[in-house]
Amino acid sequence: MEPSINKELYNVMDALVALKIDLSCEPHIPGETLVLSAEKSRSACNALDSAFGSIKKLVAVLDGNEAVGEPRH
Repeated sequence: MEPSINKELYNVMDALVALKIDLSCEPHIPGETLVLSAEKSRSACNALDSAFGSIKKLVAVLDGNEAVGEPRH
């Protein structure tokens, strides 16, 4: 696999790990309630944006449309 594709796959995995951490429940809150601070919510959104951006780059490369890192128009 090309090094640029490997890098993007690691970016996706890193973003998803960050998202998993941000969305972990507070153990002291009973039931099915999920409470996220504004900071964790913003961090989770940023992680999703990062993962989607990397996936879009990978799809373009694997389709042969453009190189990783180049903006889509």
